[in-house]
Amino acid sequence: MTSTRLLAALGLGLALTALAPVAIAQDAPPPPPGGPGPGAPAGREGAPPREGGPRGGRGQQGAAGANLEASMKAMNRSVKALKGLLSDPAKKDEALKTVSEAQRACAVCKAAPLPAKFTEKAPDAEAKAKVEAEFRRDLRRNLRMLLDLEDAILAGKSDEATAILAKIEELRDHAHEEMGVD
Repeated sequence: MTSTRLLAALGLGLALTALAPVAIAQDAPPPPPGGPGPGAPAGREGAPPREGGPRGGRGQQGAAGANLEASMKAMNRSVKALKGLLSDPAKKDEALKTVSEAQRACAVCKAAPLPAKFTEKAPDAEAKAKVEAEFRRDLRRNLRMLLDLEDAILAGKSDEATAILAKIEELRDHAHEEMGVD
């Protein structure tokens, strides 16, 4: 009879131990509406903003115009840096990294909305759409040339890479003239 009570007490203890986490989890408050769901990465949604300003990475100043401008400046810096890198085969890795930075900046520009200041002189919606289309077309052309530039660098064709870089600069200057940018 003692062994029966001991066995029953042991069984009850194991059952309570197994069910304790379930009971505790039921007492937890529900997540806030719009907050992270199950499996969401920790520290993202619902986390308080960092001290000093809103959350976000480099180049995310909140205003689309500032992001576009910062990305355009990053592309220009990369193009200027490439001038000194293409003729030196020892700087191939640095040139490839710089081309990748220019490609990334170009993609950010392509995804960013065109600030209204560039379309405000357009007389109607059709003219505004044309300005926007030309802006996107030039960025696609630039991105294709940056990819061709990467291929030329990888192949060790410095003369071809230099010629492509000159075309990129020509496109940049033409697009800036069309948009009225210095």
